Amino acid sequence: SLAADVDLHCFSHEGFGAGAGLRPEAIVQVALQVAFYRAHGSLCATCEPLSLRQVLPGCTDLVRPPGPPCLALAQALDHPEAQVRAGRALGGAGVGPGWLPAHAQVLSGRGPERHLQALRQAALSAGEPLPEIFLDPAYAQATHFRLCLLQVTPERTW
Repeated sequence: SLAADVDLHCFSHEGFGAGAGLRPEAIVQVALQVAFYRAHGSLCATCEPLSLRQVLPGCTDLVRPPGPPCLALAQALDHPEAQVRAGRALGGAGVGPGWLPAHAQVLSGRGPERHLQALRQAALSAGEPLPEIFLDPAYAQATHFRLCLLQVTPERTW
């Protein structure tokens, strides 16, 4: 009955996509971070789950958006006189190219999150004490994701 209650509306917009510049999912992700910033006065730990199907089928990892460009954009959008700075941040490191190195690292199986969790699980399995990094309050805060920005890639067909 839940599936029968779902309405799905799909559309295409010529201003987005490969070679068109800004990706719509990236704009939504940054908009959520800006909204959080406006509500709380700071950014929060944010992650985006990615499939590792090309290197580890059936596995996922997390990528973290680049904090400084997102913070600069959020701050710029709070000041109307700084619209030029906001436009540069949105078109540059805030949404597009600034995210690409992190995505590429994770998609190739070299993201830090998966390796840290493997280290933690190895210590637990061996009955060893957890490495100190996992006991640090900063690690707990950095991994308490208040925003999880999951997207469905445009290549997916329904």
